[in-house]
Amino acid sequence: MANSLEKKIDDLEKDLAKERQENLRLVRIAQDKEELIGKLKEEIDLLNRDLDDIEDENEQLKQENKTLLKVVGQLTK
Repeated sequence: MANSLEKKIDDLEKDLAKERQENLRLVRIAQDKEELIGKLKEEIDLLNRDLDDIEDENEQLKQENKTLLKVVGQLTK
């Protein structure tokens, strides 16, 4: 009986060690993913700033085009 109990305890300890190892592996994966998410958020912020700048520049170019079209229109009259 004691031998059977010792074997069960030994098996449970081995299972516990495996589960702890698996838990550690999963925690590392989660940390890596969180780090990646942080980097991607930073990249998105930078891209959004670039997009804002490009949209501003595009609006400015549209205004310049309107002005140039008016001038060309006046010159061709």
